[in-house]
Amino acid sequence: MVSKTDEKYAIYPLYFEKKLSRIQGRKVSKKNAIEKPQLENIAKAAKSLHLNPVIEKDCSHPSRPFKHDGRVLVDKKDGKSKLLLQIANRM
Repeated sequence: MVSKTDEKYAIYPLYFEKKLSRIQGRKVSKKNAIEKPQLENIAKAAKSLHLNPVIEKDCSHPSRPFKHDGRVLVDKKDGKSKLLLQIANRM
């Protein structure tokens, strides 16, 4: 688990999933969301922003413990919402 002192944000694919609602976990607007976001694409976008991404493939979002979609850990450089938007724009 990532704690606040780790200086990392956990980025889950569901944050960018176009088919999900905000209540279901999407964090970016529908116009910035994509269908079936992949960990590798999220990591590639984060790397282009110099966020030192680390892929963890066997993790699940706390609200969806049955789905092991994985996550990408990135450096905390700005607010999380701003970073999510920047990553979404690069995917």
